[in-house]
Amino acid sequence: MRPAGPPPAMTQSVSIRVSMGKASCVGCDDASMVNKSAGRPRGPSTVRGRLLQAAQEHFERGDLAALSSRRLAAEVGVSHTLVNYHFGSRDELVATAIALRAAPHDVIALSRGRDGHGPIDPSRLAHGILAVWEHPEHGPRLAHFARRLASRDGSAASITAYIQASVYEPLVDDFGREQARRMAVAIVGFLFGRYVLALPMFAGLSRDDAGRLLLSMIR
Repeated sequence: MRPAGPPPAMTQSVSIRVSMGKASCVGCDDASMVNKSAGRPRGPSTVRGRLLQAAQEHFERGDLAALSSRRLAAEVGVSHTLVNYHFGSRDELVATAIALRAAPHDVIALSRGRDGHGPIDPSRLAHGILAVWEHPEHGPRLAHFARRLASRDGSAASITAYIQASVYEPLVDDFGREQARRMAVAIVGFLFGRYVLALPMFAGLSRDDAGRLLLSMIR
């Protein structure tokens, strides 16, 4: 069986995408004014970028899961109604902030090949997951954030829709619903076992051994 340590090209691609999160946020800003027709808020559309940047900063500090939309909006100096206007809900804002830091949909795209097309390759998928969660800076933040989500009733809903659409549904398209469900269970179990709960049976494995285990679980 091929070692599952990520190939150089794969690691570089995922690392760049993860570390470029803040640059992506800057791209969300728009110097133009929001449409001032009836029912739309007045003011610069950079409000969206400011809300997103604030959410990302809280993600880095590890307290985003406990943050309300009112408190976040107050920090930015805008009405909490603008969270719903720009993102649809607080949960969507949280999902967007997470996606720009370590986007699961990028891992899915990279697992399809260099051009982002073609079928999902389980080996590349395992490489991508390890590249993100083994990242020295972003991996611990993801694990800490996952612990916060798991410790609060209902908090996991903040990223459910995003994960469903960007990770699970592509797996369904490529492997069918039953196999996709088995893969999703294996991936979630692996991530929580190794990075969140740090169970010895998972955490004690070398990166290569962890990659082999994950690959065997999703094949």
